[in-house]
Amino acid sequence: MGDHKNNYRGPFGSATARTNRGARAAHRAREYAAQVQTPAVALAPLSHRRGSALDASLAPEPSAHEIAADTALSTSLPGWAKALRRQGLAIALLLGFAWLLRERIAALDVDAIFVAFQQVSALQWIGAALACWASFAALANYDALIHRAMGTNQQDAQAKRAGWVAIAISQTVGFGLVSGALVRWRMLPGFSLIEASKLTATVAATFLAGWAVLTASVLLLAPVQLPGLPVFAVQGLALVGLAAGGTLAMLALWKPGWQIGKWRLSLPTLPVMGKVLWLALLDTIFAAAALYILMPEGTVHPLVALYPAFLLALGAGFVSGTPGGIGPFEVTLLMLLPGAEQAPLLAAVLAWRVLYYGAPAALAMGVVALGAPERPILERSRLIPPATELTPRIAQLVGEARQAEVGLLRQGEHSILLEQDMCGGWMVGRTQQVLVGLRDPFGRFHADEMLRTLRRHAHEQGRLACLYKITGRTAATARTLGWQVAPVAVECWLRPAQFTLDTPTRSGLRRKLRKAKKQGLTTTHTNTDMPLPEMQAVAQDWANMRGGERGFSMGRFAHDYIEEHEVILAHIDGRLVGFASFHANRHEWALDLMRTAHDAPDGTVHALITAAIEAAAQDECPRLSLAALPPRAEDVNGPAARVWRRAEKEAGAAGLRQFKMGFDPQLSTLYIAAPTRSALALAAADIARTIRRPAPLTTMAGDQPASSST
Repeated sequence: MGDHKNNYRGPFGSATARTNRGARAAHRAREYAAQVQTPAVALAPLSHRRGSALDASLAPEPSAHEIAADTALSTSLPGWAKALRRQGLAIALLLGFAWLLRERIAALDVDAIFVAFQQVSALQWIGAALACWASFAALANYDALIHRAMGTNQQDAQAKRAGWVAIAISQTVGFGLVSGALVRWRMLPGFSLIEASKLTATVAATFLAGWAVLTASVLLLAPVQLPGLPVFAVQGLALVGLAAGGTLAMLALWKPGWQIGKWRLSLPTLPVMGKVLWLALLDTIFAAAALYILMPEGTVHPLVALYPAFLLALGAGFVSGTPGGIGPFEVTLLMLLPGAEQAPLLAAVLAWRVLYYGAPAALAMGVVALGAPERPILERSRLIPPATELTPRIAQLVGEARQAEVGLLRQGEHSILLEQDMCGGWMVGRTQQVLVGLRDPFGRFHADEMLRTLRRHAHEQGRLACLYKITGRTAATARTLGWQVAPVAVECWLRPAQFTLDTPTRSGLRRKLRKAKKQGLTTTHTNTDMPLPEMQAVAQDWANMRGGERGFSMGRFAHDYIEEHEVILAHIDGRLVGFASFHANRHEWALDLMRTAHDAPDGTVHALITAAIEAAAQDECPRLSLAALPPRAEDVNGPAARVWRRAEKEAGAAGLRQFKMGFDPQLSTLYIAAPTRSALALAAADIARTIRRPAPLTTMAGDQPASSST
């Protein structure tokens, strides 16, 4: 913006003089800068603001008070008492199994089992050991995945090490939630016992969910005969399980958060769900392969027949909670493989337990005895968490951006991905499923390198990477890197200095302006001393009529936020009936908020925009953006055309297009991009959901939200 005093009169009234807001902005920037001098760590602070994918609140560096509180709580943690009671129930269940099967157990030929055990060849031991190693490699990745999803700031290598050690010990000694939490607490520097307990419970829950969906899928394709159930009934139950898994996946997309009493349940992202299912497949297929390799020659079932039985036996052991699933696992396996000789099969299971439980547990105990490694010094993250106040350097970058819309950063909802030299950045939004680069990067930047960095951060959070509302230049860079690109919107923009009403293409606009003037409407341009209470009342009225404000890529009314804008006010007889706000810098004015009261006369919004165009021209700004419209369905090919046809049927869509096109603007296509076609479709759906149902804003002291947004 220029440094001149603005004494311009609009077509419907006078404009207030421009005043210098620098002192106030500098003061707030200094306050915020004092809060962010410590190294930023990925999106961990963002997790405290919004809640992570798994509703974790894990601070990167717990304070002494937090550690003391954790220690005190750990002695009386209700969840631990429940876990201990559950283990007592598991032991009782094991004894019950033994009593019910006492006759069958008594009939076992123990000598024959040991003879068969001794006949396992060295080659079988080696092959099975390699399969067990592959299974544990997949198991270790459970922890790394959940750490990333919960935003714990633990390095992958350290998370994997703690993960396989904890699983190896807990699955062998039993008391899984308790023993697993204690081992992870020991192996993860800076991790509290409560955090380790949350992580252990989450790993167990995600494995159980992955096992359930995987087992249902396998039983549908290769059903086994269950006692008292025909094959079609087994497949029917499998379909029910798959339907439940599909329902969870849909909920993760459309309603990821649930408030149940005082508890908030947040489902993991779809990418995390997919990876859990893939890891469960690798884990169990290699574990079953180890057992398959150890079975004596002549008694071997095909792996395709063994695998479904193995999954059900594994689930029985897991749910029972007995150490290593001993008892329920063997009983289930014998029941589902009726043609197998008991002694050779149990000998193979015994050898498998030595390799899959005994050896890893012994090795893990040695690792625990050596102690946890020192916590590594982490590199300062380039992804700066959201803040309503920008540091002076970031404020300078935003003020010099070619796209003024990056001023949306002041809403406190989006992060900033910085260039290594701090001379450029990218506004980054986060939805439940996606990490989104919004608009083009700004400042001095290397687009290809920033794209790779964005994708890496998305992977670390268990999200997909996506670009939204980017120009053709950035879209071309993404396409060069193999990303899928599609048109998503059309930006309407004008050159204020060349704007005139005296053209046939703006005849409808002239009629609207005459109607507004006839009703006594006047407009005023201001950027200071705004009538905030009146503006909030108008914004609340507007939100009530439309079911709430939209968000994410659209601004929402808040006092500190609107004070940073250029604002056009509309009055009738001294009463505020509407206003429009613009992100503004020396390159561009960009329309953000347009709010009118329910009784605003026809033509109010047209008068507001016309006054803004004249104010921007007076300010010698070369460009004014009316924001974006969805592309016309007839201009889009493929499946996206159906999406835009549906969008055009939404209430107000046709009127919005007619309103903006009434200014006869120039049009520029904006794009959405993602690494794959499936990621592009998922990202588009999740962004649309987030725009329609944004999370509540986190306001600063003294700030007031406009409305209870939906």
